[in-house]
Amino acid sequence: MLILKLSAIDSTNAFLKKWVQQTKAYSAVGVWAEHQTHGRGSRGSKWQSGKGLNLTGSVYIGDLSLNKQDVFDINKRVCLAIVQVLQPYKIPDLSIKWPNDILSGEKKLGGVLIEPFFKGNKITGVVVGCGINVNQRDFPTLPCATSIQISKDEDIEIEPLFELLANQIETSMRANNSYDEDYNDLLFGYKKTISFTRPNGDVFLAKIDGISKEGRLQLVHADGLKETVDEKALVFTAFLHCQ
Repeated sequence: MLILKLSAIDSTNAFLKKWVQQTKAYSAVGVWAEHQTHGRGSRGSKWQSGKGLNLTGSVYIGDLSLNKQDVFDINKRVCLAIVQVLQPYKIPDLSIKWPNDILSGEKKLGGVLIEPFFKGNKITGVVVGCGINVNQRDFPTLPCATSIQISKDEDIEIEPLFELLANQIETSMRANNSYDEDYNDLLFGYKKTISFTRPNGDVFLAKIDGISKEGRLQLVHADGLKETVDEKALVFTAFLHCQ
């Protein structure tokens, strides 16, 4: 895999998408920046990161031939790759909060942004944006954030961490096996009764039963009623103050 390092950039995803379209010589490229000025999270949110303190990078994996409806499978594989790379750091209670947050306990450690390339009904490549809080200790405007440094109380080198992550993402993306069971084992609240809040303010309890192929959350209510929802339909009540 080709690894590029930048001192500063507005968005590594935007940079890499443009670079890949102009330079078609590589099937796997990783780019990370010491400082990202306009990093993006999911749902159009801005990824906030202290300069030089955190991992902000993107990985391109090409030469794919996936079905168009497999976008969330990519998300699963990437989230699992991140957790696998972080596990040796002995970070407590690592989990994946649907749809794309990496948690330590009930604190956000990282996030993922998936941007596929389509040709007809096939996904031919994908740019994966990854943000991981590494050496930042203070998050004055992010009450639910944490970092590797907070867990380990030691500074972590970001460049080798990114290289490990980029290669693990490629390995995960090119593997033929299913990761559904591994993903569910790490899914925050899986098979547990969780409090959710709908956009209208209604609060309810339901058990997380899994994730559909399309990436929708599958719930079972106390009366046995099943419900499948997308990410705009609710938030985890415990994380409501994090929005």
